[in-house]
Amino acid sequence: MTNEDGRYSFRTIKPVPYPGRTPHIHVKVIYGNRTLTTQFYIDGHALNARDWLYQRMSREEQKEVNMTFTTGASGPEAAVDIYL
Repeated sequence: MTNEDGRYSFRTIKPVPYPGRTPHIHVKVIYGNRTLTTQFYIDGHALNARDWLYQRMSREEQKEVNMTFTTGASGPEAAVDIYL
């Protein structure tokens, strides 16, 4: 759920690769009767170059779904903006 400013947060594990896919996080956003389903990928991960879905996107689309992890107070964290 978002707050009154549209901000959200969630806690998960940092994704790891699995057979045939680069690390990514699945996200589903429901806005009224519309649903956006997408994935966020680790920026610069070596397996991005071999991931069939990631490679179908243009470079600009890839930039929009990349996330960069930094070290936060309680461990790795990343921030992503979602625009509907």
